[in-house]
Amino acid sequence: MPHKNFTFLTLLVTLQCLAQAWACATPHEYAKRAEGEEVEYPWAEPGDEAPSDPTTVAYFMNHISINVRDMTESINWYREAFGFRLLFNLHVSENFAIAYIGHAHGGRNGSGYQTSEEMNREKNNGEGLIELIELKYPNWDLPSGLRVPNTLSHIGMVVPNSTVTHERLKAMGANILKAPGEVFVLNGWFSLGTGFDQAGDFLSPEEIDLITESLIPINTPTLYTADPDGNVIEVQNQEAFIPSY
Repeated sequence: MPHKNFTFLTLLVTLQCLAQAWACATPHEYAKRAEGEEVEYPWAEPGDEAPSDPTTVAYFMNHISINVRDMTESINWYREAFGFRLLFNLHVSENFAIAYIGHAHGGRNGSGYQTSEEMNREKNNGEGLIELIELKYPNWDLPSGLRVPNTLSHIGMVVPNSTVTHERLKAMGANILKAPGEVFVLNGWFSLGTGFDQAGDFLSPEEIDLITESLIPINTPTLYTADPDGNVIEVQNQEAFIPSY
């Protein structure tokens, strides 16, 4: 006699397989380049199947760090926009502070609440944290990714539904750079933050067109916003575009 959970388990596995197949079944396929073949862009290079160096076992990315003009404004914005929690705000001096924000690591469905004390205890065992650094420099004109190209391209967030998130961000008055479903274009805020505003100096019009056409299927479903300091935030759905080979 089949186990009473057989039907449910079978359905669950089937749905997972379908989700993976759907993610790869995209009309925007990138050709896999074979050794010695003539280069034809765009083409996708699959990940290396070799295991990592054993000496790096237990290595992981803990946080990124960004400079902010107003610590309180930034903490409140990330809390309201994406549900970040404050681990701590260390006031090093009158004019310098360091804060850490992140999500509870107990679960993503609301059942994994952790106190601030628990999140701090696990800080160096956590992932996806943001370190905010505030230096109250008089008249500090802090450049952002919306103004000039720099080493921070964007912060990536994943949400269950980017359309719902878009409505939330609009309601709170966030700076929406691109709505989900809006066709991606390679100018304006994106070109300023990545250097493409000057790309015409060394890229041919044909190559710029090729880059634009390649980025459209990846970025059209994506939501882009900016925090109070102009740092670009990319918001993808959990089932994001995956180039197939």
